[in-house]
Amino acid sequence: MQKRQKTRGEEWSEVGYLLGDLYHIVNRLEELFPGRRFTPDGHLVGSIGEALASYMFDLQLLRASEPEHDAIAADGRTKVQIKLTQGKSIALRSEPEHLIVLRLDSDLVIEVAYNGPGAIV
Repeated sequence: MQKRQKTRGEEWSEVGYLLGDLYHIVNRLEELFPGRRFTPDGHLVGSIGEALASYMFDLQLLRASEPEHDAIAADGRTKVQIKLTQGKSIALRSEPEHLIVLRLDSDLVIEVAYNGPGAIV
């Protein structure tokens, strides 16, 4: 029997559930160990942002840790940088051609904080 491949919509729904599970685990660990932070950061948050942006904006992701840029846009832009923050700021090492900044709040709501030319930022 051949396994049915998930549609993009089904995958997107699963991503939401998985993120919910991840942050539920983080919250529970923080309850069990008061004063200790278990906030996901670093590569994990960056990869989450890239995965979310690829769905939201129909981007083709480049290989992980590609210098300077994360994706290619469907309209042909080849230098798209993606950032996800759980706070109020991001850090850039260089000026991207195009920048997408997503913000993840404590209720796991994703907002597009910025989507435009990198030079402005």
